[in-house]
Amino acid sequence: MHVKEKLSSFHIALLIYMIQLDVTAFAVPRLVAENFGTNGWLGLIVLSGIVLLNLLLYRIVYRLGKGASVFELAEASVPKPLLVPLYVLLALFWVALGAMIGKHFILIFRLISFQTTNPMLIFVLFCFMVYALLTKTIYGISKASTVFFFLSIWMLVLIVYFWSDWKLLRFTNFWFQGAENGGIVHNWAEVYAVFVGYELCMFLFPFTDAKSRLFRGVFIGHLTFTFVLLVTTWVAFGFFSFEQLKMLQYPLISMLEYIELPFINRVENLVFTFFLFSNLMSTVMFCFAGLTTLRRVFPRARRKLLEASVVCAAYGIGWIPQILRQSMLLLRFMFYTEMGLAFVIPVLLIPLAWRYRTKKGGDATS
Repeated sequence: MHVKEKLSSFHIALLIYMIQLDVTAFAVPRLVAENFGTNGWLGLIVLSGIVLLNLLLYRIVYRLGKGASVFELAEASVPKPLLVPLYVLLALFWVALGAMIGKHFILIFRLISFQTTNPMLIFVLFCFMVYALLTKTIYGISKASTVFFFLSIWMLVLIVYFWSDWKLLRFTNFWFQGAENGGIVHNWAEVYAVFVGYELCMFLFPFTDAKSRLFRGVFIGHLTFTFVLLVTTWVAFGFFSFEQLKMLQYPLISMLEYIELPFINRVENLVFTFFLFSNLMSTVMFCFAGLTTLRRVFPRARRKLLEASVVCAAYGIGWIPQILRQSMLLLRFMFYTEMGLAFVIPVLLIPLAWRYRTKKGGDATS
């Protein structure tokens, strides 16, 4: 009898890391400086802790539901016809969010390397890569993310090039001073958006078992991402002055422009290309979330037809923002919405999972 493959905690960890490392990473030091002020990197640790608390809610859902998918948990208590409109709305939103992440990256990429190229020509190639991965199983996607992780993680080594100009004095002795007065909730939400993506772990429930140790992988992936964010922010805070950080749109790109190598003219072009992989995985996984949701609405849809429809929808949505500022505003709004969903969904699912467990009986999955 054929045994269905299950995800391992190793692949899960790298997948969660790659989902979270999207286009927002370029602006993290500025976002921290603007919203938290001096030594604002400490706020990243606090926000990472909030993410861990949110993940504990998903873990409760997973254990109470004994590994059942979120759709099975919902449909066990609510008639499916009533859920269909919600499924469609959520699917469209996740596909749109994936499209916005990809398009925003393309607009920045165009600004740096292809100023005269129509961004939609680059985006269509990006969508072809999304389609190629979506037609694979989640196991194929997770293994691709593992390859992409090792193709991009080497960039951390580049921090040695900033050592000679890195000064601890630039951190100052002040804590959380000089932040923009946008309101506490707004300021914290602006930076929290950087972590968006961890909530997609709920779509991995059916592809794991007790041996997978799903949430060990999710926690490790998130903490690895937090570490990378902290390192990037520490380097930026010691390399630029506080006021410079607040003025630079994308401090990470400005830092890369500083690096000079004898065999490469513009290092940022090479490095930026490797960021394509992490942004690709973010787009793919949000489209995967939309695709999985649509499969509950159209269970008899022909193979690859639904995938093609999702990618075509993503490409169509990509036409909406034509300039970087417009894309930034749309992406910010969608991240705020996703942040709300990340907290609301497990809160709604916990009582449904409890009822599901009561019906099924037995012990919860570990």
